[in-house]
Amino acid sequence: MFFLIGIFPSLKAQNFDAGIRGGLTATQVAGDRLTGYNKAGFLIGGFVSRDFSEKISLRFEIIFIQKGSRKPVNIDDNTYYRMRLHYAEVPILLLYNATKTISIEAGPSFGSLVFSQEDNELGEIIGAPEFKKFEISANAGLLFHLSDHWLADIRYNWSLTTIRPYQGSYNYNFFDQGQYNSVVEAALMYRF
Repeated sequence: MFFLIGIFPSLKAQNFDAGIRGGLTATQVAGDRLTGYNKAGFLIGGFVSRDFSEKISLRFEIIFIQKGSRKPVNIDDNTYYRMRLHYAEVPILLLYNATKTISIEAGPSFGSLVFSQEDNELGEIIGAPEFKKFEISANAGLLFHLSDHWLADIRYNWSLTTIRPYQGSYNYNFFDQGQYNSVVEAALMYRF
């Protein structure tokens, strides 16, 4: 009993906070022979963060995020292409408070593929190489403190591991082992 009474004040002093995060994504896949962030999607989830000092904090998120690739419809021959990839992702971010209103955030993400589909003007593409079930990504971005409760961030997320092997891919990764996600995220956050 005395142990529990002693623990609650120390937990309060740990400076933990939690909230929700939601936003939009613009994505592409390096190695798919297409260019441009033409695939739009969304992300939604929650976070827990802990301040270590006035300048440094750590944030743990669990989000659902849509990634993939898209070639818009060609009006000359009515062709198009779309790759849809949905992940449950866990970013772990270190934040540095550069000013009172701006923080720099960076860290890894660990994603688990929950849905994938490719289609074109003929329908769903069957027989393409399978996507890997797990992805490790890196993140870097800026976090804007709008008020005590509202935050906004813009973040770049790129695959460190391939999302699937693909022979003869055209990408700029040093090892050229396959296809890689590349995502620009813009999100609003509400801190409780």
